[in-house]
Amino acid sequence: MSIEHADVVALVAEVAATFVGFSLVIGLLQPHDPSASRRRQSMRSVAELGLIAAGGAMLALALDTFGLGPDVVWRVASTLAALLWVALHTAASRRFRTTGSQVTKTRFLLLGASLAIIGIGLLVWNAIIPDEYSGARYIAALMLALTVSAFYFLLETFANGSDQDFD
Repeated sequence: MSIEHADVVALVAEVAATFVGFSLVIGLLQPHDPSASRRRQSMRSVAELGLIAAGGAMLALALDTFGLGPDVVWRVASTLAALLWVALHTAASRRFRTTGSQVTKTRFLLLGASLAIIGIGLLVWNAIIPDEYSGARYIAALMLALTVSAFYFLLETFANGSDQDFD
């Protein structure tokens, strides 16, 4: 492989796939519970963030197999991952506004949105000005997606269905 950090990128894909699986299973638990709709929406967001990380990692590895230079790999993968993240973040924001979520009732929503903006910013940086640190920025962006995903997963999973504020 010609890109640096290929082993770390593969590890990110594996961890992200685990998050996607857990979120889908938890999202389907207790379908008749009054909070099931809210939980499904939150777990959907966890799965989407996991898919951003997994898809981004797999995309970089797939592009690398074509023998493209590292600058091209990071630029194309970053552009596509940033576009996907913006689209899914916008859809999740709309969904949270209409259905509500444990996350929207806390100050942690701002933290998640801030980390998403930083991650997207890192990907845009790679797309515009790739350099020798593009791989590190790409991995950092994917790790931010996983961090937000894990945070939302833990917040919704251990909220016990209550509407209490976690401040």
